[in-house]
Amino acid sequence: MPSGHSPPVVVLGAGWAGLTAALTLARAGHRVHLIEAAKTAGGRARSLSLDGTELDNGQHVLVGACRETLAQMRALGVDTDTGFHALPFGLRMFAPGQADEQPAFHLEPRSPRLPALAAALYRALSQTDLRDRLRALLGAAAMLHRPLRDDLPVQDWLLARHQPPALIHALWDPLCLAVMNTPTRHASARIFQHVLRLALNHGPQAARLLIPARPLGALFPEPALQELRARGARIDLGRRVTALEQRPDDPVAPFRIHSRASDPLPARGLILATTPAAAARLLPASGPWLPTKQALQAMGARSICTVYLRYPTPPGEIGPLQGLLDQHGQWLIPRHLADAPHWLAVVISAADDQQPLTAQARWRTVARSLAATFPQLGTPEAGHTVCERRATVDARPGLDCQRPSPHTPWRGCILAGDYLTRALPSTLEAAVQSGLESAHLFLEDHP
Repeated sequence: MPSGHSPPVVVLGAGWAGLTAALTLARAGHRVHLIEAAKTAGGRARSLSLDGTELDNGQHVLVGACRETLAQMRALGVDTDTGFHALPFGLRMFAPGQADEQPAFHLEPRSPRLPALAAALYRALSQTDLRDRLRALLGAAAMLHRPLRDDLPVQDWLLARHQPPALIHALWDPLCLAVMNTPTRHASARIFQHVLRLALNHGPQAARLLIPARPLGALFPEPALQELRARGARIDLGRRVTALEQRPDDPVAPFRIHSRASDPLPARGLILATTPAAAARLLPASGPWLPTKQALQAMGARSICTVYLRYPTPPGEIGPLQGLLDQHGQWLIPRHLADAPHWLAVVISAADDQQPLTAQARWRTVARSLAATFPQLGTPEAGHTVCERRATVDARPGLDCQRPSPHTPWRGCILAGDYLTRALPSTLEAAVQSGLESAHLFLEDHP
């Protein structure tokens, strides 16, 4: 174990992967220096203030199968039972102008187990003839229980499993966007299947939908920073790193971290927990680094926008999670669950595929669609659009084969981030798993 005067391990990036790595190293007794370019920790899942209300830069929904994420929160003393509003697995999809404000499609099984799930799907296909209903049920069962040999686009996989076009439109398209942030025509069937199986093949607890009942910052980033400081870690927020340097002739501090703010910082080790694009900019461009750089650049990126609407009076009875069909957005979540009763959040996945709009035009477009779907809402008094331009990787077929290794040509320099976790799309769970792996890889060589 290093002495208190030895150079620190630098963790670059205070998103959920970087925070997890920093906590794991600090708990193992290492000096940690956490550096983040933004002024707030949390990365692409952080809190922010809009009109004096604490909201988030994106509306995240977890599932009970996010075991490592929930375990990290509990280790920080967060009560996940009160920190989330838990719902049994089920979907209610609404379209504009739907008669009597009833869902255009709903799938609400008594249990995610196969018999109850099949019965709910059978009821949802009531407008389909019997032969096609049975083929669709058998195909859906195979989707959950028969591993894919070869990867292919989700859309092709669904058609091969006899899923009717109406079911693809009302169920699989929005679910794939929610999980993958990639449309079915482009998304990896293997990754999508893995997520479905994790959530639906392990009982009701794993399938629960978990909607944050507090701003995201209170659930992980803020308590993580509090523990890190208590363990003596140095925290630099709002510090942008401009270059990384290796000095192999220095066995004590083989890395130098350069920024405009100060002299180069010596480091004993380096966890690079940034986006793939940021990592590619900071790392060398030639020689043994070429495969890593090419893999980082191959990850691609997709955006997510969240529209927040504030109403003069708290909106009426709207369920905690509503799907939106044929609208500029796919999911509606009332923020009263997180003590912001006047606010609604609408998630726009794969926002790059939508009509390009200004921030104001986007929230006004969403507000008009919502008023046509839920007339009782009326007109909001204010709106905001928050877009993360590189929210996720492009979860296309074959992505797992292209992901870089967390190991790098520099011994003691390890990558971390949701894009590294095989078989998962860019999610909080993928980020936390990667943060744990990167820290453990460092600890194997530096106990």
